[in-house]
Amino acid sequence: MSRRLLAGLALALAVMPLLAAGFTPLDRAAARQLTEAGSYRQPTVVALWSADCSHCKKNLQLLAGLVKRNKQLRVITVAAEVAEAGHVPLLDRYALPGPRYAYGSDSPEAIAYAIDPSWAGELPRTFLFDGAGGKAKLSGVLDQPTIEKATGLRF
Repeated sequence: MSRRLLAGLALALAVMPLLAAGFTPLDRAAARQLTEAGSYRQPTVVALWSADCSHCKKNLQLLAGLVKRNKQLRVITVAAEVAEAGHVPLLDRYALPGPRYAYGSDSPEAIAYAIDPSWAGELPRTFLFDGAGGKAKLSGVLDQPTIEKATGLRF
């Protein structure tokens, strides 16, 4: 067998449990679509996070609480790193509904550039959509008033 085939099989075996847990590998095309305001018909937050980012976990906790108070809010999470088994229990802890993505096989730099060409890679990074074409993007810790203003929702 060729090295390329073996590497592909190893990657597939590593990713399969994560796919079963609801993670979708993110490529450049999907990354671009995730941050297009026209993709959303309801208020949506796309939250980029990392397992070792304490501020990311604060944002995930806040978003989990807000979703419980207003079911109109849709949250999409994106692990800004290749998915690992530890991601599943971390997100499960917050009980955030919605799609779960993790960086796929494209280079991390290419995926980051597709997400936002002006983004320097700082985390947490959040995109907020009002569902009517409005979009805001923020780096850092979120707060409820900011989310309410950007999405048009009240919690």
